[in-house]
Amino acid sequence: MRRRLRLCLPALLLVTGALIPIAPAAIARGNGLAEAVAALQAREFVIQWDHPRCRETNLYGLHIRGRRLVVVCPRGDRRDTLLHEAWHAVQAQCLRGQPLLAEDALLRSLGRGDRRELQLLYRPDQWQREAEARVMARQRLDRYLQALDQACGSPAAAPAAAAAAESI
Repeated sequence: MRRRLRLCLPALLLVTGALIPIAPAAIARGNGLAEAVAALQAREFVIQWDHPRCRETNLYGLHIRGRRLVVVCPRGDRRDTLLHEAWHAVQAQCLRGQPLLAEDALLRSLGRGDRRELQLLYRPDQWQREAEARVMARQRLDRYLQALDQACGSPAAAPAAAAAAESI
């Protein structure tokens, strides 16, 4: 009997000059990491796939304050981490610390496990910001981007405004 040898090479995603290994399961379920990266980069986000803090075993990613710079560490659900940390940039730079979602909407959107984890890991003054980032990261990408564009201004708004200014 002849056996076939099947090679499974990890897929790689080329993003901003870095090769990112993508688990075959993520490709199979089409988790949309590449689409999310492209959409955020179109909105002037810079995404790094490594950082000295990624050596911290429980850190999945971080937002660098004052910039649209997001770090995604090589663990966990990278799409979720990317959108979560990018939402922190939206909160800081576009919403100026004001919540987009009311606390009751967050409570309805979070499962019992999430509510418990947020309660254990974050101070009460951080709860709403962290809960909102979790909820937003789990939205369909089109809804997420619509909320981002509403909060920060559409990426198409800047060229349109420049064209309008030139025609005056």
